[in-house]
Amino acid sequence: MKTVTTAAILISVVCVAAGAQEQSHPSSLSVAAGARLNLADVLAEVRERNPDLKAAAAVSLAYKSRIKQAYLLKDPVIEFERMYTPSGMNFLGDAGEKNISVSQEIDNPYKLLLRRDIAKEEHAFYSSLYEAKERELTAKAKALFYEYYMASKAELIYNETVDILRGFSKIAEAKYSVGTASQSDAIKAQVELSKTLNLLVTVRQEKETAKAMLNALMDRDTLSPLPEPVELEPSQPGADYEKLRAGAFISNPGLKAYTLKVSQAGRRLTLSKAEYLPDFMLLYRKRKAPGVDMNNTYDVSLGLTVPLWFSKQRAMVKEADAEREMARAEYKAARNELAADLREADIKARSSLRLVDLYRGSVIPQAEEALKISQSGYQAEKADFMDLLDAQRTLLDFRMDYYRYVVDYQTWLARVEQLTAPLPGD
Repeated sequence: MKTVTTAAILISVVCVAAGAQEQSHPSSLSVAAGARLNLADVLAEVRERNPDLKAAAAVSLAYKSRIKQAYLLKDPVIEFERMYTPSGMNFLGDAGEKNISVSQEIDNPYKLLLRRDIAKEEHAFYSSLYEAKERELTAKAKALFYEYYMASKAELIYNETVDILRGFSKIAEAKYSVGTASQSDAIKAQVELSKTLNLLVTVRQEKETAKAMLNALMDRDTLSPLPEPVELEPSQPGADYEKLRAGAFISNPGLKAYTLKVSQAGRRLTLSKAEYLPDFMLLYRKRKAPGVDMNNTYDVSLGLTVPLWFSKQRAMVKEADAEREMARAEYKAARNELAADLREADIKARSSLRLVDLYRGSVIPQAEEALKISQSGYQAEKADFMDLLDAQRTLLDFRMDYYRYVVDYQTWLARVEQLTAPLPGD
């Protein structure tokens, strides 16, 4: 989805302030021995602690406070007046007039109602942006959790492979010592072991990186420990694309923001046309002057602003009309982009799930059986050592691919949920 520039700037500004003033609260994540990192706990931490989300909430609250301001009257003006008349050569005599007046500028009630409605829609707009930010951070947290899960699984698989290759190396050396295999078999086993150890170093670095990014998203120190993640069980996708799209057009907060922007632009156009209408001025004045007839009299007057010069109003109407057309175009573009993003996420999620089922149901069991046959054949001197290494390498690749497809599926599913489904419960 496209970003709304004004909103992004406001949220960024508040985020800086929040980061400077907010004190971090202790994390509730358990790091006890045997504990597992659960996705639900991660999401709860993000929603409670993430500074970007707090900034978006602050912006929404700020615009809520503007609603009442929009229809309140301006402050009254109080004036004191003293008129002096000459008394002989003394210009400071007591024969002068004393006045006190209170004036109140009153906007046209129709304009006040329009401004109130605009302020309400602005608050709803930034509330939608808050929800969009929450969904964005939820999807990001899920993606990082899945990266952490992938790195943890890769570390486990490579550790198991190292143990297997060390066993192969011992078998090759034993067969070489009795003359039933060449020295090259033992060397090949060592080379494959070294390659796997290098991959293990790389995946551990990836795991630490994912851990640091996950901690940062939860507003924790990047060096804070995290338990190993729980096992993922891919669930089946929900409704088909047509239903997902229909739901997204209704519930997606980013699209709601654009809808509200169009509505705001329409009301601003109406307000600009209302500038042709007069405003009011109410005046109360008390006079105290010498003489019986003028002493302690009261004046009340009602004035009107008369818009005689229409050039300003016409320019305002023209500007507001252009802004409304721009908002309509932005909404249409955002709607099209939402539909395309959702289609991509849905296709890739379903494709990844099919591969998960394929690898889990047939590919990996077949690779495991092939490895057993190669191992038995090599020990019985009916298979070449390279066949054994190839079978092991193939199984390793298939296991890694399986978990990549699991992570791909969960990540794309999170994207679908970000664009469509409501957040509660996740």
